[in-house]
Amino acid sequence: MNGFNRRCGAALLIGGVLTVLLNAILTPLLLSEHSQPSAEPTTNVFLFRQSASALVALLLIFGSLGLHLAQRTASGMFGGIAFVAAFLGGCFLFAVEFTDVFVLRTVAQASADTYAKIDKNPLMNIAFASAAGLFAIGWVLMSISVWQTRKLSRWAALTTFAGLFLIPGLQAASGMVGAVVGNTVFGIGLAGLGRALTKLE
Repeated sequence: MNGFNRRCGAALLIGGVLTVLLNAILTPLLLSEHSQPSAEPTTNVFLFRQSASALVALLLIFGSLGLHLAQRTASGMFGGIAFVAAFLGGCFLFAVEFTDVFVLRTVAQASADTYAKIDKNPLMNIAFASAAGLFAIGWVLMSISVWQTRKLSRWAALTTFAGLFLIPGLQAASGMVGAVVGNTVFGIGLAGLGRALTKLE
């Protein structure tokens, strides 16, 4: 089980690093193209960014599993709830990113008008908001659980927790730059948790 946990920790570490890189490099590149919203999914940057986001979501699914297994005896029911929320949130977010890469991109290439109508559909916004919301709640709870159990890095748990609140706060205050900073903090926290998990005996 320790070997499996270490591999989950490596997945979490890589996921954290990729979170920093894709938000610091690919997101600004995507927004700097100044293309029409309906043309954005047809760009190569969009393809690379959403593919990287899907990979991150998948890595964090395994990361959340490793964190839960490493501390399940100490975290109790709260830890179990945190894991379920983080795991399901990661699965839903992966589904959203998968759809962006393989469905919405194809639709945008075939018909910009059709893509624009789909993009404005309230159900699309609800689906993304639900996935992102459950993902964020799950990792907030997971961070608290790690902090309480003291089995893994508490600074990484605190950094992950802070990053999740800094993302919307700094984005509202500073736009894209704020979002990049918030996601960087979040990614560093995830990488720290992953590294701690790989070192756990």
